[in-house]
Amino acid sequence: MARIMIRADHEVDHDEVLIHLLQEPTTGFGFDDDLYNRLAHLCVTGAGSDLDLAVLFRHLLRRWSLRDDRASYVTCAPTISARLRRVADVVHLREDRADRWSADPWRPDWLESGTPDAAAAAGAELGRRFHGEALAADPFFERCTGYDRYRTPGQRVACRAVVSAPASSTVIAMLPTGSGKTEVALCMAEQHKHAVTLLIVPTVALAYDFERRFREHYGKRNTKIDPSALHFAWTASTPPELRDRLMSAVRDGTQPLLVTSPESVTRALRTLLVESASIGRFGGLVIDEAHLVTQWGRDFRPEFRTLADLRRDLLSLAAARNHPSPKTLLLSATLGSYELEDLHALFGNPGPCTLVAANALRAEPELWICSAPDEQIRGKHVLEALAHLPRPAVLYVTSPDIANTWAQRLKARGYKRMAVVTGETSTEDRTRALIGLRHSPPDPSTVDLVVATSAFGLGIDNPHIRSVVHACLPETVDRWYQELGRGGRDGDVSVGLLVTAPGDRAEAAKLCTKVLKPTTAQERWADLWAHRKKSADKTFVDLEGTRGVGAGSYNRRWNAQLIQGLVELDAITRVQADVEDRAELQIVAGQKHDWVPLNKRRSDLSDIAFWEQRWQPWQKAEVVRSKQALDAAHSLANQATTACLGIAASYRPNSRIYELFGQVAAGVEPSTPCGRCPGCRQANIRPPDDPPPRPPQAWPLDDQATVRLDDLAAAASAQDGLILLTTDHHRRLAVPLAHALIRRGVRHIAGLLEAATSHNDWLFRDPEPIGPTEVTPCSSFVVYPPGSRVSGTWLSPNVRLAPRKVVATTFDVLLLERDSYINGRHVGRDLRALDALTALDILGS
Repeated sequence: MARIMIRADHEVDHDEVLIHLLQEPTTGFGFDDDLYNRLAHLCVTGAGSDLDLAVLFRHLLRRWSLRDDRASYVTCAPTISARLRRVADVVHLREDRADRWSADPWRPDWLESGTPDAAAAAGAELGRRFHGEALAADPFFERCTGYDRYRTPGQRVACRAVVSAPASSTVIAMLPTGSGKTEVALCMAEQHKHAVTLLIVPTVALAYDFERRFREHYGKRNTKIDPSALHFAWTASTPPELRDRLMSAVRDGTQPLLVTSPESVTRALRTLLVESASIGRFGGLVIDEAHLVTQWGRDFRPEFRTLADLRRDLLSLAAARNHPSPKTLLLSATLGSYELEDLHALFGNPGPCTLVAANALRAEPELWICSAPDEQIRGKHVLEALAHLPRPAVLYVTSPDIANTWAQRLKARGYKRMAVVTGETSTEDRTRALIGLRHSPPDPSTVDLVVATSAFGLGIDNPHIRSVVHACLPETVDRWYQELGRGGRDGDVSVGLLVTAPGDRAEAAKLCTKVLKPTTAQERWADLWAHRKKSADKTFVDLEGTRGVGAGSYNRRWNAQLIQGLVELDAITRVQADVEDRAELQIVAGQKHDWVPLNKRRSDLSDIAFWEQRWQPWQKAEVVRSKQALDAAHSLANQATTACLGIAASYRPNSRIYELFGQVAAGVEPSTPCGRCPGCRQANIRPPDDPPPRPPQAWPLDDQATVRLDDLAAAASAQDGLILLTTDHHRRLAVPLAHALIRRGVRHIAGLLEAATSHNDWLFRDPEPIGPTEVTPCSSFVVYPPGSRVSGTWLSPNVRLAPRKVVATTFDVLLLERDSYINGRHVGRDLRALDALTALDILGS
C-alpha cells in the first residue's frame, strides 16, 4: 500500500486508496463510504455479475465527474476492464484508451431535459441536501440524548412539548424524515425514571432497528455495560426466557423502553401493562408511524385501533391508584386531515391533545415522471433507468406476481446482487434482504437492487438508498411519497422515477378500499355471530372464521373490515381481553383462529334494513374517499398536477383540523414549490433555500409549571405579565436572578451565556436573547447584554401571549441595562421598570 496518498493531516485519502485498489484489486480496505465498500468488495472478490460491477463503477465515475465538474477518467486493472467491456454498452461506459474509463451523463429522450443520474453526487458535498438548523440543546435534551444540538426547530418543539405537557395528555408530532423522532421518544422515556415507556412499531424490522439505536444510546451513557446485553424489543420470535427477563425488568422499574407491536400489546403484554399501570410502573405510550392507526387499523390490522381502548384503561388504573397519568406521543412524517381527525378521536381524551406540525417537502429526492405508451415501452424505460441510476436502488411494483416477473427479467438481464421483498416474502428472506442491503463490517453488502411491493416500506431505515423507481401507479399520493422516502435518508440527494403505463390505473384500483355490499356484510356478520364463543364472561368472534368462505388473509381482512365498520357505526364495541381469556377458547386442530372480544350494541343486525340504511352509506363514503385518492395519484402521474403541488395537497388540513388544533395546523401542509419535480423544472423554478420550518411553540403546560411572580409583577408595575428589570451589573446579577426565578417556576431562560442553569426535571434554555415570537408557553427570563437591541414587539401583548392562550398565568422577565429603549420608549421613564437588585430581594435570594 506504499502508493496510497497520505494527507498532511495524516488521514488516508480514500479516493486514492480506491483508485489503487481498482488498479491492483488484491487487498480489501474498510471504507467509510457505502459506494466505495460495494465497489471494492466486487473488485477484490470477483463477486456479483459484470453488470452489477459496471453499474457501481458508473456510479463512481458519475459522482467524481459531478463533484469535480469535469469528466472523470479512471484506469482499472485488465481483469476489471475485461468484465466492464462485456456490458459497457448497456451502462454507457467509454474506454478511450486501454483500461481507462469514463461515463457520460444519462439524458434519456423519454424524460424532460436534465440528468436523472445526478443523484450519483451523493457522498460529495455537492450532493448534500438535508440542511438542518442546529439549535443549542436544552439541558434536559442533552441529558436524555447526549446531543448538544437539536437537529431541527420541529424536533426542539416536539421535545419541549412532550416533557412539559400535562399528565394524561397527547402530543401528535408530525416531523419530516431525518428530524430525529427517536430523540423525542427518548425525552419522553426519561421523564419516568422507574417506569416503562412503551413504543409501538408496525414491523419486526423496525422493532429491531429501534433496539439497535437504544443499545447504542444506553451503551454510550454507561460504558461499563455490554450493549449487546441490553434488550428492548418484544416480538413474536422473542424466546420465553428473554420474555421473562423483560417482564421482570418492567415490574422492577428497570426497563426504560419496550418496543413491540400492537398485537403483542393487546394480547401477550396486556396483563403486564395493566399490572404496571396499577403500581406506577407505566410511564407513557409512544406510537411510531401513527398514520397506520388509521390506514392499517381500519383495514387488516385492527389491533392498531384497540390501542386506544387499552390506553384508556391504563390511564384509569393509574389515576385510581394516584399514580402519575401516562402521556401519549404519536409520531409520523405523513399525516393528512383524515388521519389527524381519527387520531384526535381515538387518543384526544381526556386531553389536552397537542399538535406539533413541522411538515416540509423532502429536499433529497429529484423527481422524474414518465407515462409510457404501453407496457413494453415502459419495460425498456425501466431497464434503461436501472442500468444508469446510482445504487442501492428499489424497484416498486403493485403485486407479488409482477415483482417475481420483474425479478426473472432482471436476472436474465444480468443482475445478481438483487432481492425480492413482497407481502409473500418469508421473514427469513426479508431479513436476509435487509441485511444484504447494508454494509456492516465485517459483513459486506450483497444486495444493490430490491424488487418490491409496498410491503417493503416501513422499517426500512437504510441510509444509503439512492434510487427509487416505480414501475406502477401507486394507489395514493401518500403511498408514493412515503416510498420515495426510502431514498436519501442520509440527507444526500436521491432520485425518484415514476414510469406508468396504460393498464396501471386498473391495477392500482385493486389495492383501493373495497367494502362489502349490504347483503354480503349481513351474511358474513351472521356467520361470525353464529359461531361466537364465550370466555370469562366475554363474547368472542373469530376473524379467521372460514365457514362458507375461503380461508386466507383476504377472508380475515374482510372480517376485520366488517368489525371496524360496525364499531364506527356504533353497532358493536370492542372490549379488552387477556391471553388467559383467549386460552380458554376451544382450538380446533389444524385451523387458524384470531378471536376478538366485543359487545353487540344493536339488536337489529339480522335485519337487512340496518345494512341498507346504515351500512350502505358508510360503504359508499369509504369507496368515494378511496377513489378520490386514486384520482389524485393518477392526475399527478399524468402530470396534470405538478408533483410537489399534488403532494402538498394530500396533506392540506381541512377546516375540521383547524377547529381541533388551531393555527398550528398550518404546519401540516408543506410549502411549495420544490424546484425538483418536472413541473418546477419546466417552469425554471430553482429549489428554494428555505430553512426547516419553525412550528409555533404553543401547547398546554403541566400544572407543576405554575409560576409565582405576582409580588414581583406588582412591584415592577408589570403590564400584561411583562416585567422589566434594569441594572448596570449584568454579570453579577443575571445568574442569581435566573436561579431565583427558576425556584419561582420560570422554566425558560434566554441570553444567559456565562453560567449553566438547569433543573432536575426540565428547563428550556436559549444561549441568545429571544424575541416575543420565540417564547414558549412557559414564563421566561431573557437577559439582554449591554448594547443589545430589544425587540419592540415585546410591548405587543397579542404577539407575546399568542402561544399562551391555554396557560392561565405567564410572565416574561427582561433584564436590561439601565437607560435602555424599547421601540423608542425609555425603560424607567416611559416604561415602568424595577431595579434588578430590588427584584432579588423580593424573590428572596
